[in-house]
Amino acid sequence: MSLTIDHLSGDHLSGDRLSGAPAAGRFAGRQDAQAPAQLPARMPVQLKGRFLLGHLPELRADPLRFFTRVARDHGDAVELHFGIDKVLMLNNPAMIRHVLQDNRLNYEKSKFYDVMRAILGDGIFLAEGDEWLSQRRTAARSFQGCQLRRMTAAMQDAVGDLQERWSVLAAREAVIDVIPEMMRLTLDILMRTLFSLRLDDQRGGQHEDVFDALTVVLRDAESRIWSPFNPPRWVPSRRNRAVRAALERLDRFVFDLIAARRAAGTREDAADNDLLDMLLENQNGRSDRQLCGQIQSMILAGHETTANALTWCWYLLSLHPESLRRLRSEARSVLKGRPAGFTDLADLKYTRMVFDETLRLYPPLWTFSRTAVADDEIAGIGVPAGTNVMLNMFAVHRRPELWENPEGFAPQRFDPARSESSGRGGQRFAYFPFSDGPRTCLGERFAVLESMIAIAGIVDRFDLQLLPGQKVEPEPMITLRPRGPLLMRLRPAPAA
Repeated sequence: MSLTIDHLSGDHLSGDRLSGAPAAGRFAGRQDAQAPAQLPARMPVQLKGRFLLGHLPELRADPLRFFTRVARDHGDAVELHFGIDKVLMLNNPAMIRHVLQDNRLNYEKSKFYDVMRAILGDGIFLAEGDEWLSQRRTAARSFQGCQLRRMTAAMQDAVGDLQERWSVLAAREAVIDVIPEMMRLTLDILMRTLFSLRLDDQRGGQHEDVFDALTVVLRDAESRIWSPFNPPRWVPSRRNRAVRAALERLDRFVFDLIAARRAAGTREDAADNDLLDMLLENQNGRSDRQLCGQIQSMILAGHETTANALTWCWYLLSLHPESLRRLRSEARSVLKGRPAGFTDLADLKYTRMVFDETLRLYPPLWTFSRTAVADDEIAGIGVPAGTNVMLNMFAVHRRPELWENPEGFAPQRFDPARSESSGRGGQRFAYFPFSDGPRTCLGERFAVLESMIAIAGIVDRFDLQLLPGQKVEPEPMITLRPRGPLLMRLRPAPAA
């Protein structure tokens, strides 16, 4: 799964890291801001907001700007009010480390995730305890290093099909909407690697169904989180009817996958089993409805988020031609016209820097929250049981105290040599697009591998330039897409 939304507590089951994957000290932010080992005892800054509503009006208007301003202007720990709910927003790497690593077992999914149960049920995203651990162990078998190496060819083939399809468009310098194009690519990769199916001409339209349905459901979920008054889903409003229709389309997509695999029967060689085989094999009394939730969790985490990251990458490169030229030069020098493979990642250093910087500016999952199970203390601040704690990547990734030129696109800040020489290990938790600590994303290595293969393969063959006159801004749903369409002129890449 790609940039997954599975940040639940439990065992760290991922295997060996990909060459060139981030580790402690990979990034370099401000050189003068070391994370203190111990912070002085204090109360969080308390922002009340409006009577009864708290900060909900500001959140509904522009949550990204609001949270970025709060982190910039009010420091390490801020208490916010969302209607009757209070949230403790943590913006300091040491505090974030406490929640994600030092005392991780005391923090579980908050109630704000309940809006996603309509689509994900008790899949790995929302499951807790033993049920979550069982699902994660099953899924982890598909993301071991040996499995990733096996998946590489399928990823290369999916990128190759995109190159063939785009060659016709590039020859006439067509204008394309990059958002659904990246959604199609990442869904194709997910289908090939996890479900052994291909988005061929017969299935090609499925990516549009999944994309459109997810858009409806994610917008509805985000709206419900920041609204004090939400009509029950059974009320026959226009929005509820649209959400119900979208959920039916997603269900039909997944139930068709399940039915087709059962009709195909058991594979002769168990070594050829994919994730769908493993889920069916380990159904363990779960209903098909529960199995559907598991698979939908994988689809949302394994295609939506990576597609967003790739889309933002092309947007940023279009604005920074010097980075685009360096990226293309590296791809051609390292690969010499062949597809990127598993063993090439260590040599595609600048490609990785571009990808990491894209995730800093536009983390596909831009915020998440936890609830304290028992009373706790974070850097001298009392955290009573039941406190909702927010970790907002978008805001922390843009704090001036942590990052030089925080709003700028500067891939060189992720140069491994610079990181090692600057001794920035203490600031590791200032950058956490995949979460971090023992809860780090199960699909991180999958996401890195498919993204590097896609970026290197596309930049070698094509040139994507933003069409003038567009206002490009992020749309903060549960994930962070550009508010589409994102129109770009597709041309053949210039000769070396």
